Amino acid sequence: MTKKEIAGGLAGGLAGGVLVGAVAGIAAGITAGITMKYAYDRYVHEEQKEYIHEKIKKIPEKLKKGPKPAKVKLVYPDRQTFAHSMESPIWVEFDKDVDSSTITKDTVIVTSSESEEPVGGFLDAGNRTLMFRPNKPYPVSDTGAKITIALIGTDIGEGAIMDTEGNPLDGDKDGKAGGDFEYTFNIVK
Repeated sequence: MTKKEIAGGLAGGLAGGVLVGAVAGIAAGITAGITMKYAYDRYVHEEQKEYIHEKIKKIPEKLKKGPKPAKVKLVYPDRQTFAHSMESPIWVEFDKDVDSSTITKDTVIVTSSESEEPVGGFLDAGNRTLMFRPNKPYPVSDTGAKITIALIGTDIGEGAIMDTEGNPLDGDKDGKAGGDFEYTFNIVK
């Protein structure tokens, strides 16, 4: 036998083995499917079937891949910091790029527990950050104040903070676009 004949025999044997393996795999899969269908029909009660069907309907939603909306990653000053400066800036970092044109006085609202009016200030936004600096000291009492920043992710006519893919901010961090984010920290005098 020549090397060519041996190589041809090996190639033919390999191809035949692959074919037999594929057929065996298909046959095993069909057998397993029929067995599962039989067991399901025979042993699973109607209430259990309804439960299983509801769970199966939810699986694709959980596995669904798509653009995730931006979320707030961190805020400074953090809640453990008691700022002593009555003009402390507020820094917000997002977990993905946001559309800086949607960072406006209507979508970023800062309030003090010592005033009914929103705090006026300067907004500066980058790809993943925003900074708010008040125009004048925050309104505080003799003991201080609670300062709250609200980032609007639900458009109710004034706009919403959007990421660069056009998704509203996931302010409530439920994995879905929309929802407002609120954060409060203390200023002490």
